[in-house]
Amino acid sequence: MPQPGPADHQYGPPPQQQPPIPPPHGREATLLPPDQQRGHQHPQQPDSTAFMCPYCEAVLTNPGAAQCNSCGRPLPQKGTPILRVQFPTGELKVSVGQHLVLGRDAGQSPVAATFTQYDNVSRRHSTVWLDPSGTAWVRDEGSTNGTFVNGERLPRGVEAPLRDGDQLRLAADVTGTVQLA
Repeated sequence: MPQPGPADHQYGPPPQQQPPIPPPHGREATLLPPDQQRGHQHPQQPDSTAFMCPYCEAVLTNPGAAQCNSCGRPLPQKGTPILRVQFPTGELKVSVGQHLVLGRDAGQSPVAATFTQYDNVSRRHSTVWLDPSGTAWVRDEGSTNGTFVNGERLPRGVEAPLRDGDQLRLAADVTGTVQLA
């Protein structure tokens, strides 16, 4: 009599393959997970961060396109500055003309998942943007625990320029490094 094998003793339903996790969509696609941040990618892996139209905030399937497929407006071309803010939970990219609210409320901040684990970050904490001249800016949106640039707290509603290498801190413990490319 043959000996029973492992396949003869399966309990429960057969194992199922997990469906692949879909890529981020909408405005949340501007967040790049920490394992894929610039400098931590495999050489053959392309930059997987999606860019958004600075006017209608649609995710661009072809960042090199001359115009947005959704609103038809002309897009900034290669060589146009990009603001990157690298937080412990991911890297955010902001293109010229785009305003990005940083905070824990998904209804107010398209990148809320970056900050939801931090109770001391306000629902609508601050806004970062890149103006047409290539200058990066941040404004505190009346946060409870403050927005800081290089350790200095910004007064509510005050706009402060950001430079390459600056430290942008939300509340006490969420610090990002500013990169301008």
